[in-house]
Amino acid sequence: MINTHIFLSSQPNGVGPAAVLEFWVQVLTSQQLWHRDRATLFLLDHLCKAAFQYSQEDCVQKLLYQQHKNALGYHCDKGLLSSLVSWIVAGNVTPSFVEGNANSSQVWFSWMVLNMESIFEEDSQLRRVVEGELVINDLTPDQALKKAQIQLKLPIVPSLQRLMIYRWAHQALATPADHPLMPLIWQKFFLLYLHRPGPQYGLPVDGCIGRRFFQSAAHINLLNEMKQRLIEVADFHHAASKALKVESPAEGSERSLEKASCSSDYLTSPELHKELVRLCNVFVLWLEEESFQKGNTYIPSLPKQYDAHRLAKIMQNQQDLWMEYVNIELIHHEFQEAINLWMRSQLESHTTANISAGQTDFTNPLSAKERIMNNLKKFDTPKPPLPLQLMKAPVPVISSASLISQKEAIQLTRTDLNVLQRHAKTAALWESQHVALNSEILDTIPKLYVNREEQISLHLECRGTSNKGCQGAALLTIQFEGKHKNEAVSQQLHALRKEVRQLQAEATKPPSLGVVEAAVHVENFITALINIYKVQPMPAIKKVGISLFFIVVDYVCDETQRNPPTRQFFTSCIEILGQVFISGTKSECKRLLQTILQNRRLCTLLSPYFTPVASPDEFVTLYEKVVAFLSEDNSDVVFMLLTKFDLTQWLSVTKPPLSERTRLLESIHLALNACGLEPEEDILMPFNIFCKHWTNLLQYQFPDHYSDFLRLFVQSSSEQLLSPECWKASLKALGCGSSVTEQGSFKKNDCTESSVLRESAEILLSEEQVRETIEWLSTSFCKLRLASVDFRTFGLFSKWSTYVAEMNTFLEYLVKRLIETEVVNLAQEHVGSNKILSLYSVIAGLFKPWILVLDKEDARYTLHFKIK
Repeated sequence: MINTHIFLSSQPNGVGPAAVLEFWVQVLTSQQLWHRDRATLFLLDHLCKAAFQYSQEDCVQKLLYQQHKNALGYHCDKGLLSSLVSWIVAGNVTPSFVEGNANSSQVWFSWMVLNMESIFEEDSQLRRVVEGELVINDLTPDQALKKAQIQLKLPIVPSLQRLMIYRWAHQALATPADHPLMPLIWQKFFLLYLHRPGPQYGLPVDGCIGRRFFQSAAHINLLNEMKQRLIEVADFHHAASKALKVESPAEGSERSLEKASCSSDYLTSPELHKELVRLCNVFVLWLEEESFQKGNTYIPSLPKQYDAHRLAKIMQNQQDLWMEYVNIELIHHEFQEAINLWMRSQLESHTTANISAGQTDFTNPLSAKERIMNNLKKFDTPKPPLPLQLMKAPVPVISSASLISQKEAIQLTRTDLNVLQRHAKTAALWESQHVALNSEILDTIPKLYVNREEQISLHLECRGTSNKGCQGAALLTIQFEGKHKNEAVSQQLHALRKEVRQLQAEATKPPSLGVVEAAVHVENFITALINIYKVQPMPAIKKVGISLFFIVVDYVCDETQRNPPTRQFFTSCIEILGQVFISGTKSECKRLLQTILQNRRLCTLLSPYFTPVASPDEFVTLYEKVVAFLSEDNSDVVFMLLTKFDLTQWLSVTKPPLSERTRLLESIHLALNACGLEPEEDILMPFNIFCKHWTNLLQYQFPDHYSDFLRLFVQSSSEQLLSPECWKASLKALGCGSSVTEQGSFKKNDCTESSVLRESAEILLSEEQVRETIEWLSTSFCKLRLASVDFRTFGLFSKWSTYVAEMNTFLEYLVKRLIETEVVNLAQEHVGSNKILSLYSVIAGLFKPWILVLDKEDARYTLHFKIK
């Protein structure tokens, strides 16, 4: 009957299974000593099974939880309750609806009660304190329980056998092997047995807590019984996987006649039996493994049979039930069979009663209408239904047309965003008014009291002595500055404080319903738009999403950013729209960059969705815009934008032509010049990125940009526009970042081909390029020296002094390469030592223009080349 009632309530227009479950639980538990009545427990067991099937366990647990707290004396008179329930006995056994250690007949009811008591054990912090005493003070379970009772001041001293780790252990032993809840009950036990409480007390991750509860001989025997029970259950399911029908083990397998009749024609899948066999074997290993209790086991290294994945979940206290091991089909089958049995019994009772009374045969469907109408005449005329009250939706429904119509979407969104922006501006106004009032109060308080000069007269009586009489009281005049309250200022302060209280009351009110509706409506619109776009990515929907993104950005202002709720709301909207519709969209890179450059405060908000590599044709143009925006006061914006330019990916994927790369190189050169000879600290971060991009471009398809590098750097260095760090980075990219002496000295007697090749293996410049570089540098510096009267008179040192160290490194590298190349060639031609020495003089003469270029009267400024 109860199952039929629950089934009918779940149909359309029904009250729902939760209401029916609460009704029957309240009815069945309203009688005294209901937990000892077998018929009541039988019905409650079916109720709990139905609650599990319909995922409505919370409503049953809530009612049982309240009764359990009442039984413990939390919400009613303790003496009265003891007289009614008689649960508290001399042994101080904590009251429970499951009497004894476990219940093998009503497993569903026991499952519900133990879960409810677990919630109480957590809420009362009993388990936390007991585990803490076991871990920190190394007490026995009895001692830890007594200290927990003293610390928590519980109304009733809990008994040791009522701790949940023992309750789940006994219930696991008592649960039949073929019961659907068997694996979940064992899971609940291992969640407590393999719990590692160290971190919650500030201790390192140590062993599990389980063995600390099982120290006595009785508890050790309990563990042995559990191990034996797991082996028996595994054997049962192993046999069941091989046979069509099996009988449950004798211990703990008492099944009602009703259940036997319901399940007689149902067979469990052999695959489920096999999985349960494997699970029981895993449980046996977990129970036997001593290293888990000591904390010296590395879980990922365990063999496969330990099921390390589930073991990690258990030790991490993950409460998700392993529903894959529950025979849901059997539960549904038994539920439906119970309904069918009730319907058949009802039909048979009606048929028997009517035939015996000589009435019409109710099994005849032709007379069904007549029977129904006759029965209805026996009852009062039904009252008409209540008038239907049409409810207006609190938030307008999102229409499908608005999701693909850009105009309609913009209109709807603007209406809501206007409401949110006005709310933010109002909140900002309140804040400003509050600050102004506080400032005015602080300025007024010093004026509340003033010191005024006063004068008073005091009469000091003389009591005289025994020999002389007193001539009268002495009159003293005292002048001082006394404190006086300024009533006008006091009234002004009173009025200011009243305004502050009124402003605070206004500002702390919940937002109006219109503001909430606007926020929810925008959120619903964005959610619907993204959901439909993920299912069907139509261009029209993407246009709406892009428009919506920039509309939300337009409404971001100082007021919306100052108000925390609107700041979080706008940030969330921009984040989800930017990720779905803007990031990686080719057509929106330029527009997004323009938006950021026009409003710098939006950079942090919008830069994550700026992906210039998605628009390879505009990559250089976008980079030029960022370079043109560079200055000391916006270096942070430029830095964030530069981090979005993935130059390596652009070069490798797009393979841009030389002209595009040259444009980019010149743009980077302009940026390096803008950073100056000594970049300021604020501009160092973008400067470093510019240097990195410069070297990446220089190394790409070398030597495409080598000549541009020399030309641009010599030109900028001549005007001292370039930082020496640019030279260092470029020389390092070319393979000549360290000096000759650091690379290894060239020795006249060690000039074999192998040594030369070894030192030049990591460089980019060929022999011909080395010669051309030397000639070009010599010519360029000679022309520069002769370009002006100052240079001809005083030399180039005044302009090039900053770069002497880098140029020295570069020239030493070039000279070494040239000398080694010629020496190797002469060695291959078997040229004598005299020829080699003459070669040195020739090469030294080749660099005479360099000495003239940088020479000054002071010999300290002369650039020398040491040829060893």
